[in-house]
Amino acid sequence: PQARPRVQDLMSAVIRSVDAVPLRFPLDPPFRAAVRIIDSVEVVLLRLKDDEGHEGFGSAFAFGSSDARPILEVARTLGATRAGMPVMGIERHWLEMQQLLGLVGAGGPALAALSAIDMALWDLAGKIVDQPLWRLLGGVRERIRTYGSGGSLSLSTEELVRESASFIAAGHRAVKLKAGHGTGGDVERIRAVRDCVGSDVRIAVDGNQQWLPKEAIRWAKALEAFDLWWLEEPVRAGDLEGHAEVRAAVSMDLATGETLFGVDDAVRCIRQRGADILMPNLQRVGGITGWRKVAAFAELSDVGIAGHVYPEVHAHLMCSAPNARALELWSGWPWIWTEPLAVREGHVTPPDGPGLGLTLDEARVAAHRVDA
Repeated sequence: PQARPRVQDLMSAVIRSVDAVPLRFPLDPPFRAAVRIIDSVEVVLLRLKDDEGHEGFGSAFAFGSSDARPILEVARTLGATRAGMPVMGIERHWLEMQQLLGLVGAGGPALAALSAIDMALWDLAGKIVDQPLWRLLGGVRERIRTYGSGGSLSLSTEELVRESASFIAAGHRAVKLKAGHGTGGDVERIRAVRDCVGSDVRIAVDGNQQWLPKEAIRWAKALEAFDLWWLEEPVRAGDLEGHAEVRAAVSMDLATGETLFGVDDAVRCIRQRGADILMPNLQRVGGITGWRKVAAFAELSDVGIAGHVYPEVHAHLMCSAPNARALELWSGWPWIWTEPLAVREGHVTPPDGPGLGLTLDEARVAAHRVDA
C-alpha cells in the first residue's frame, strides 16, 4: 500500500498535552553588561505532544527566578487552552492566544509564554512532516555566518583578548563584546582585540542602552578607526528617534530590537529608520510566527535581520530569511541538546533532522529542574 503523505499526518494531528517546566543555569562567573549583572539564566521549557507521540519543544528565558515564575504560570495556563486542538493552523493558534491575552496585555511574561508555545508548534509540525524547520520555512540558504558573543565587562583586557581568540579558534570570523568602561577604556579594549584577531575579523560592540544619543555619537566617532561591524542598542530601547539620530550620524551599522516587545514595536523601529540591522528576540516578538512577520517587513524595508540568543532556533530562521545577516552564539546560553551546533569557516549549517533537528538532553534537563 502507498504510504500516506506526511501533510495528511499534519492535517489530522491533534495536540494531546502541553507541559512547561522551569530550569536554572547558574553563570560562574556572572556575566556583566552595562545595565546589569547576570548570575543565572532561567529557562521555561515547553514540551508539546500530539496524539501520535511526536514532541515539539519551545522555551522562554529570564535573568532571575522572579522573572521566570510568571512566564511559567502563563505558559501552563495558556498551553492548557491548546490541548485537544489540531496542530495544523499555527497562525490561528497565534491569533487565538493573542486574543486570549487581550484584556491583560500580550506583552512581557505573557508574550514570552505565547512565544514558547509557538516555537513548540513549529518544531512539532516539522517533526510530523519529517522536514527540518529551515526547509519548511522556505530555505533560502544552507548555512549562515556566525559570531562569538561575549565580552563581559568583568573581564580584564587580557581576558577579553583570550576570549576573542578562543572564538576565532572555534571557527568564528566575527566577535561581539560589551562597551561600558568609558570611551578611553573601551578604546583600549577594542584596540587590543583588533590587534589580536586581525583586520579580517569583524567586531561588533553592544552598548546595552547605556547612553543618550549625543553620548553614543561621541563614543562611536572615537571608535571609528577600528572599523566596527555594528553598534548595538546604544540608547534606551524604546527611544526610536534616538536610535535614528545615532544611526544617521555614525559610520558603522546600527543594530537594535532585542528589547522591543511585539511585532508593532519592531515595525515602528523600522519605519523610524532606527536600525540597519534589526535583532528581534523570539520570545519578545511572538515566537517564530511573530519573527517571520518582522523579518518580512524588514526585508521589504531594506533592513537586515539578525537573531538575539536562541541559536538552536535562529540557525533555522537565519537560513529561511533572505535578509538574514548573522547568528549569535553567546557563551552563556544554556544548551539543553545532545548535539552541538558546529561552526565551520565562520558559518553554521542548521541540523537537517525534522523540526529543530535536535535531541533534548533529558539528563541535563533533570539536573537543572527547580520544581522537582
